[in-house]
Amino acid sequence: MRLLRSSRGRWYALAALWVVVLVLGIGGFLQQADDAGEPRPFLDTLYLTLQLATLDYSGSSGPMNWRLEVARFTVPIMAASTVLQTASVVFAAEVNRWRISRSHGHTVVAGLGEVGRRLARSLADAGERVVGIDPDPAHVDAVRGSDDRIAVIVGDPTDPATLARLRVERARRLVVATGEDATNVAVATAAAQVADGNRGRRTALRCAVQLSDAELATVLRTADLDAHGAVRIGYFSLHERAARALLSENPPFEGDSHRPMVIGLGRFGRSLVLALGQQWAHQHSHSKLPLTLVDAHAGGRWAELSLRHPGLAQVASPTLIEVDLGSPSGAGMEQLARALEEQAPTWVAIVVDDEPLALANAVFLQQRLPRGAVPIVVRMGSAAGLGTLVDPVSGSERSFPGVRVFPLLDRTCTVASIEGGVREQLAEAVHEDYLASLDPASTASELRRPWAALDDDERDLSRRRVDGIIDDLAAVGCELVPLRRWGAPELAFTDEETERLASREHQRWYDDRTAAGWTHGDVRDNDTLRNPLLVPWERLGDDARRDNLEAVRALQPMLARAGFEAVRS
Repeated sequence: MRLLRSSRGRWYALAALWVVVLVLGIGGFLQQADDAGEPRPFLDTLYLTLQLATLDYSGSSGPMNWRLEVARFTVPIMAASTVLQTASVVFAAEVNRWRISRSHGHTVVAGLGEVGRRLARSLADAGERVVGIDPDPAHVDAVRGSDDRIAVIVGDPTDPATLARLRVERARRLVVATGEDATNVAVATAAAQVADGNRGRRTALRCAVQLSDAELATVLRTADLDAHGAVRIGYFSLHERAARALLSENPPFEGDSHRPMVIGLGRFGRSLVLALGQQWAHQHSHSKLPLTLVDAHAGGRWAELSLRHPGLAQVASPTLIEVDLGSPSGAGMEQLARALEEQAPTWVAIVVDDEPLALANAVFLQQRLPRGAVPIVVRMGSAAGLGTLVDPVSGSERSFPGVRVFPLLDRTCTVASIEGGVREQLAEAVHEDYLASLDPASTASELRRPWAALDDDERDLSRRRVDGIIDDLAAVGCELVPLRRWGAPELAFTDEETERLASREHQRWYDDRTAAGWTHGDVRDNDTLRNPLLVPWERLGDDARRDNLEAVRALQPMLARAGFEAVRS
């Protein structure tokens, strides 16, 4: 049945069935002619067989053999099937446009390259209705031929008119992954123009924009937080997400001694070094991390990282080895060999883009280091292909003990990666803090559920809280910026600022609840929508005021967990 899912597969099936019915028809007419003693030329026999498609039987009036019986019913059916299949191909584009024109609450994926295609399939697997667009017909054909759950068209996603045809203004989510950072930002800008024209939306269009440059994603997150209106744009980097996932799956700081080694300082490698430094700062704040960095431009890459992230230089003390492992020099290899002996790594990550080169270096290190004692993680695009040489199928013996594969695209092209934008991370942190503040013995809150168990409207309460935090900080002369220091925050709110922030947050909560129909009552009652805390800040009880003030004091640690801090503007 899988063969019939694609248009090409259906054509193959029709061709095979036509061969069968033609053989039956020709054989049947030839047998009928022989039985009647009336020899008939082959071309006449072929004509009579094809004539069956029009329900016209022109054979002899004698009895029909079983071949003719089968053929005279099957050929018309085959002819009709062929016409329908042809019509489906001819009118496929029109049918596709019709499906898209009726879309509502769907997800639009702009860019159907390797990353976009995987993200679209992940969304479809999650039960979402997905519409895809790409200017390259080859990318569109690749999706159309492999997954009929995804409606796709060829077009320019940076054109607002094209996005309007995709009904972006009625979409639930837009995912942008064209492969070019500038193009991705242009698509998000065009989508904002289209969505701003639809003032009837209850909730903002959530736009997730993939950026290959993790540093650029970090910088643009400030713009993401400042954005309001019909679109909420979240910038994310698969390399940044992949770095955190790699460290989660392969902990680098187990045991008593620690000296991780990172081979390859491309975009993913730099994100990994940054994540290593941040994790070390949280776990070992009183000592520097000794690590070894191997790259053809290790010195320049480290200088760039230190300049962009001053906190990294404060927590890490690297040994830099400049060697191009694709065409190494004698001096570079001597330096690497000396580092392996004198500063033996306790954990190795090989994250070069060239997969065969990465695997070759993993085998080299596996032979030089104590067998199986030092974890060696190799970055691969997928667990398939070369990855099967390292991580074989279940039940097979590992060819290279101690070597593990990290399939970058398998881990990052997921719905969870899309939903992990700055606003979403902060909103989830807000909800987690809310859950932590609840009385364990109380069951009064209808939101006493994990973030994953909330529906979109319930999550939107926390998203609006994040918008409120940004406005509140602006009211006291502060703004959110990417986290620069990985220790204690530099900014401490004064008592007056803490009181003002707490009162503003209470007023926003008061407005939300009253707009939803809640009123004041001596006892909380979810059925009648009554709450004793629905009073102005000045009349709020001491315990409730204290809880609001503590929430403000806990604001900076919550922001730090999402990679931001509040500073004076």
